[in-house]
Amino acid sequence: MDENIYQIAEQIVQLHQKAYETYLPLVEDVSSRTVSEEKLSHLLDYLLDFACDEKMLGLYKKVCRKYLYIYPSCIKSYIKAYREMWGEENSYGENC
Repeated sequence: MDENIYQIAEQIVQLHQKAYETYLPLVEDVSSRTVSEEKLSHLLDYLLDFACDEKMLGLYKKVCRKYLYIYPSCIKSYIKAYREMWGEENSYGENC
């Protein structure tokens, strides 16, 4: 039983690493230019699913910081979604 739990935990770690490697270039691209609110929302939806991981949360924050003043209502809704989904009221920070 303990072996199975360890294997599942290791698979989760590997999944988060794969997600980071996949989304890093997308975040870099979106952060280097301005995209539509629709495209931004799609990316944030995907990042939100993995935002329990510290590195993925870093990507999520990077995108939010970039677009906070461009699409403020959109970003505020994603900050709220993060807090609701992951239950961490104060970890996100005041400025996104």
